[in-house]
Amino acid sequence: MPSHTDPRTSLAGVDIPLPGLDLSPVPTPAAATRRSRPYSSSLPPTQAAIDAFWSRVVKAPGDGCWFLISAISGVDGYTRLTWRSGGISRTESGHRFALLLAGQLGDRVVAEHRCNEPLCVRVDSRHVIASTQTANLRYAVACGRTGTIRSPDQHINRYARSIAVREALAGGWNPEAYARARGNTAPLDTPPLF
Repeated sequence: MPSHTDPRTSLAGVDIPLPGLDLSPVPTPAAATRRSRPYSSSLPPTQAAIDAFWSRVVKAPGDGCWFLISAISGVDGYTRLTWRSGGISRTESGHRFALLLAGQLGDRVVAEHRCNEPLCVRVDSRHVIASTQTANLRYAVACGRTGTIRSPDQHINRYARSIAVREALAGGWNPEAYARARGNTAPLDTPPLF
């Protein structure tokens, strides 16, 4: 009696070429052989990075926020900057970069947004301040914004909100566009509507 093989499994693990294509599969490098750039958390910012940072800041008038209109991380909704020097790279969030430029970013320092605007990079007592993780979390709890850490829906909403604010201000300060894009970002001392 002849042996029969199941046609669904007889080609398992075999690449079947598409008609008319003479392409060979490209081998994927193993994780151990992939190269990554050397990274240093102490690399000082280059002048090019500083110039790029300031060229992307949109300032609201008066005592308003200074918005960094640049790449936004899908992880947390904050802006990111990367710079390189001598083959070494470093990445920081925009608000931490602002503290670095102000000489206020040290070990265990976190950037706290007193204005509750994730894209703000204005180092000022009413906007971005050097803080501790504990103080930053206490302020976040008091403002009701700790859900972004625990709730995937709120996390996605913060990312979408940051994208909307960035797009609204891409051409410069526009109070109406910002008001539509920002959602609820009132500082702690802002009185409620009801």
